[in-house]
Amino acid sequence: MTAVRSLTDVRALIRDSLDHPVLLDRLGDDEDFAGAGIGSGELIRIALSLEDELGRPLEDEELLGLTTVRAVARLAGAEAN
Repeated sequence: MTAVRSLTDVRALIRDSLDHPVLLDRLGDDEDFAGAGIGSGELIRIALSLEDELGRPLEDEELLGLTTVRAVARLAGAEAN
């Protein structure tokens, strides 16, 4: 994947990790993944994609913080646009 620089890029990274990508269309940037029906397997794929993007493994606290689009963006260092 190309460098994650914006919320649009983050949403693409997340979308590629979902079994049902349409879920992301209904999810606001600050809405909880679990509440939207995004499961643990999908969260693992999001984390693995983010690790690939960052070039390093995520710390336990970082993994636990992957709860919203904005949280993923913050960890990726993406701009909020």
